[in-house]
Amino acid sequence: MESTSIYWMPVGRVLEPYVAEMKLVSPYFIKQLPGKKSDVKDAECIATCLLKDLIRGSYVPADIVRQLFQYDRRISDLNAECVRKLGKLDATLQRCNIRISSYVSTTDSKSYKDVVRLLSEGIRDPAELASVVHARTVNRVGKDVILASLTGVISETDIDVIRQLREEADLARRHKDECQSKIDAICRQYFPEQLKNLQTIPGIKGRSVTAIIAEVGSDVSSFQDAAHLVSWCGLKPRNEESAGKIMARSITHGNRY
Repeated sequence: MESTSIYWMPVGRVLEPYVAEMKLVSPYFIKQLPGKKSDVKDAECIATCLLKDLIRGSYVPADIVRQLFQYDRRISDLNAECVRKLGKLDATLQRCNIRISSYVSTTDSKSYKDVVRLLSEGIRDPAELASVVHARTVNRVGKDVILASLTGVISETDIDVIRQLREEADLARRHKDECQSKIDAICRQYFPEQLKNLQTIPGIKGRSVTAIIAEVGSDVSSFQDAAHLVSWCGLKPRNEESAGKIMARSITHGNRY
């Protein structure tokens, strides 16, 4: 089967329990002749290549790893969603002349979230808002500066928008935590040894470990050596050279996850 987007997955899920071997092949490796062609001709060409043993299937991990894969990609999407929501939230605050984000470490810090919570509850008093800002921040920049950054013009509409964006960001965080807890539970149950071994690598802990298992899988016997794994990830430079002339040295697009 050609691995065209996600269209192979519905058929693959139905066939998987009933076939002895299923090969998923990237269209990049079974290029067709240029010109007009139909699905029938494509299928004939794939069948011919398969009969002549010219097709090597892509790496498709076990079903339990593919479940981890789904959770892992969902976490990546939710991380991006959190960043977008926090950006929109800060833009809404700045439109109201609330500039506290200039003085806190991040828009995901406790002081910032506490200020947003009070604003979403309809509290506009700068002194009351400043009371939830961390003392270290107040001492660093001065109380007058913090009060000035929390003095703005805030309408009821602004309060509604702030509340909605805050709830959306909190929902994304909660869903992200749920996905991560599911991944952790699956890894502890099915891959305890891999989980332990990966954590011996300096700088690889927690989320990084589960992401590696989710993306690469637990059985790397499909890869002949480390170089093949690096190439599968799209991180190995190409070596196209002819008559001393270098054609390409770039890496492929690979898998950004």
